Amino acid sequence: MKRKYFNKYVYLQCVILFFLFSCNDNEKEINLGNNFFYIPSQEIIFDVTTFDGNGIYLCENNKKIPVILPEIEEYKYNSDFIIIKQNFNNEQTKRLIENMLFMPKVYFTYDKNYIKLNEDYLAKLDQTEQNSIYSEKFTNELLKNSTEIQKMKINKENFYIIEKKELKIYGPLSVSEFEIAKQNFKINLNFD
Repeated sequence: MKRKYFNKYVYLQCVILFFLFSCNDNEKEINLGNNFFYIPSQEIIFDVTTFDGNGIYLCENNKKIPVILPEIEEYKYNSDFIIIKQNFNNEQTKRLIENMLFMPKVYFTYDKNYIKLNEDYLAKLDQTEQNSIYSEKFTNELLKNSTEIQKMKINKENFYIIEKKELKIYGPLSVSEFEIAKQNFKINLNFD
C-alpha cells in the first residue's frame, strides 16, 4: 500500500516539475541599455492583460512605457543606438493601447512622447466608462484616427532608430528612409 502511494507521489512530483520547467521556457527580457528593454510575449502578461505581443519598452520609475509597438521581428543595439524591424500587428497593438488607456496602473503606461496617437481624439476619452464594449470601440476609432498607426498599417514592415542617450525615436520608416537615416547617423549596425 505504501509503495502505491509512493509511486503516485513520485509521479505527481515529476508532473509538477515538468510543468514548472515548461512554463519557465519564456524568452527573457533583454536590457538594451539606457532603460530600454526588449520584452517578448510572456504568459504572465497575457494572463493579466490579454496582450500577447512583444515590443521595445522604456522602463522608468517602475513603469513599462511602450516605445515600439508589436511585432518586433529583429533588433540590434550598441551603446548609442537601437535599430528595429517591426511587422506591424494590429490586433496586439489594439490590445496594448486598450490596456494603456483603460488599465493604466496594471502593467503598461501610455506616454505621448513615445507613441503618437491622435491627441484630439484621445481627449474625448470618457474616464467614467469602464466597460469592454466602450473600451474596444474607443480604441478602434483611436487607431483609425492616428496618422502614425495608419502609416504602420500601410507599410506593414516598419523600421525604427532609437537614439538612446537623447531618448529620440525615429520611425516608422520605410526601408529607404531607414537606410538614409542610418547613413546620416553613421550607425554601424545591420540586420543579418
